[in-house]
Amino acid sequence: MAREDRSTYPFSAIVGQEALKTALLINAVDPRVGGVLIRGQKGTAKSTAVRALQWILPEIEVVEGCRFGCHPGLASELCPECRERKAEGQLPKERRRPRLVDLPVSATEDRVVGTIDLEQALKHGERKFEAGLLAEANRGLLYVDEVNLLDDHLVDTLLDSAASGVNVVEREGVRYEHPARFSLVGTMNPEEGELRPQLLDRFGLCVDVEGIEDPSERVEILKRRRAFEDDAAAFSREWAGEQGELIECVRAAIRSLPDVELDDDLLFLIASVCVSMGVDGHRADLVMGRAAVAYAVLHSRREVTAADVRAVAPMVLAHRMRKTPFEERRFDEERLEQLIGAGSPATGDSHGDAGGEPSDGQAPPVAVLRDVSTADAAATPDAITAELVAGMDRMRRAQGGRRQETTSDDRTGKYVRAEPARAGQPVDLALDATIRAAAPHQAARTGELAIVIEPDDIRTKVRKRRVGASIVFCVDASGSMGASNRMEAAKAAVLELLVDAYQRRDRVGLVAFRGESAQVVLQPTASVELAQLKLKSLPTGGATPIAHGILTSLEVLAAETRREDGIVPWLVLLTDGRANVGIGTGLGSDDARVAAMRLRDAAINTLVVDTSGPGAGIAARDLARAAGGEYVRLGDVGGGALAGAVRQRLSA
Repeated sequence: MAREDRSTYPFSAIVGQEALKTALLINAVDPRVGGVLIRGQKGTAKSTAVRALQWILPEIEVVEGCRFGCHPGLASELCPECRERKAEGQLPKERRRPRLVDLPVSATEDRVVGTIDLEQALKHGERKFEAGLLAEANRGLLYVDEVNLLDDHLVDTLLDSAASGVNVVEREGVRYEHPARFSLVGTMNPEEGELRPQLLDRFGLCVDVEGIEDPSERVEILKRRRAFEDDAAAFSREWAGEQGELIECVRAAIRSLPDVELDDDLLFLIASVCVSMGVDGHRADLVMGRAAVAYAVLHSRREVTAADVRAVAPMVLAHRMRKTPFEERRFDEERLEQLIGAGSPATGDSHGDAGGEPSDGQAPPVAVLRDVSTADAAATPDAITAELVAGMDRMRRAQGGRRQETTSDDRTGKYVRAEPARAGQPVDLALDATIRAAAPHQAARTGELAIVIEPDDIRTKVRKRRVGASIVFCVDASGSMGASNRMEAAKAAVLELLVDAYQRRDRVGLVAFRGESAQVVLQPTASVELAQLKLKSLPTGGATPIAHGILTSLEVLAAETRREDGIVPWLVLLTDGRANVGIGTGLGSDDARVAAMRLRDAAINTLVVDTSGPGAGIAARDLARAAGGEYVRLGDVGGGALAGAVRQRLSA
């Protein structure tokens, strides 16, 4: 990237990181677009780009001294404190930049929504609200790095506030509500797990970012990074001109925004595109209209064209198109071009058709749009028989693959009740319960505080959080599995079960054993795309080291339970049970049975799926009995029948 290329107009055709830049600038011009989700590999400057956005946002007018940054001219959006001040007279004003507020994945609920001010309560006996991150983010940006790893109860909080624009807190005897209108910006690496669908739809735009492969551009990135680290001030001065132009461009676009409207022809075009591309609900239509207007004014144009709709459509639709987790996704630009071309209003100008360019002569940006095609993974389940064998010496299971609640001891999770604090244990103070416990004794106590608290009064919060299961599929990839279609059926069943796990927000891993050892093909993950990729290259053939497979799976599950308390561990063993390779010089069948007994001792929920053909022995049944687990015997195996039989046990 040559030095003279720096001054190019900021809205050239989108390639790579330009899609990210355009999506952020659209939200800077019109926050009502609803934020942006940035998906991409690690180390692709996602967070850097988001944090840089703060420095090009124009200043906004706020009530002086207001901790929520209320707009002095909008009485309906004032906080309770500003409403009281307004009743007494004119509200003082000041100007400042919108805030960029980081919401850490590890944040507690109190820190996000706010809580009661402990000092005011204990010293003065007053109930005062201590604002949280949602208050700080009002009229600004709320940034969540690794948003796909955010706890579900915090996701629920964000959804409520994003929908209403108000944060309502009712806890510890205090009810408080304040404005919480923010643009939600999230970054994530898809390999670390998927995003909950309800939250995914809340992001107005979505872009996918990949690393740059061109060596010359990578060298330029290194040079610029080193220049910034060597002298940040000098680096900023060097680029001050270009940044100033960008700031003025955004300001001018914001000033023009109220004067630009979409005509009925474009509204019908937007609606037709959304319906034809298979999106649910109406949010995509609303977002596409606002984004197209913002994109047009960023190009200094007061007329929105079909080309503007074409430019923003991929960013609006990429995360909203109907798909199942294992469907192959591909860029379907031709389909979008056909829809835009067929529905473009015949205005007679150069912007009227889908292939046209804006009046500044530059091509509309093209973001990554993925479409749906049906995955052909599962084998046909015709004429399949499956027998579920009852009466095994089975252990009591928790809740299978379904999500369950567990008590949290690290101040994460939702506050559900209080209990007396235990000596030597950390205290997550439940102020309301503590005050109630101390209240009957105040007449007999003296002190400087409004409420005198004794150690016996202390109550600690009990928090609950949702946890899922960690399911490891231990697959026999040896030659004893029989014909190749039997192995393909097993892989197809794993794929189907992974879809179930995805919907329940569980983590799924895969261990394959063959030859002389076992291999962790897939560490437990919530990323179905990564799982599909790993399953495609699963090798087969060789001896049958079942003990190796079980012990390797046990190690993986042990790491999972250390990672997260309360998680439900599951091992699904797919094999015919005929082990012929042991540990060291041991016998394969004996070592496999000993390894299965270790599953019972470790309290691992175990399901053994017997994939042997008709008339086979009872080796797999013996393994299930030794593990204290469930046993499923399948006849002429097929992916659908296998998945159905396993699903029944996981859901029991």
